[in-house]
Amino acid sequence: MDRETLKFKENVDEWIKQMKADLSEIKDLPLTVDENVNNIQHNYELIQEMKDDIDDLKQEIKLLKIMHIMVLKQNQKTV
Repeated sequence: MDRETLKFKENVDEWIKQMKADLSEIKDLPLTVDENVNNIQHNYELIQEMKDDIDDLKQEIKLLKIMHIMVLKQNQKTV
């Protein structure tokens, strides 16, 4: 084979290797996407739980404020 043909063959081999490498990266992509989707879903669930906990704490704080006011009023009546 002449030089140009050998050079062309080497180039084609390199292109094929590069294409195989690119394809293997694309094959791994769905796994990464699935993992990210699962992580996002899990984080969303955690955020929802935290919102519920915060709402519960707000209600407890309101109740404590009311109880505190009642105790203050009761102590004021006795004085």
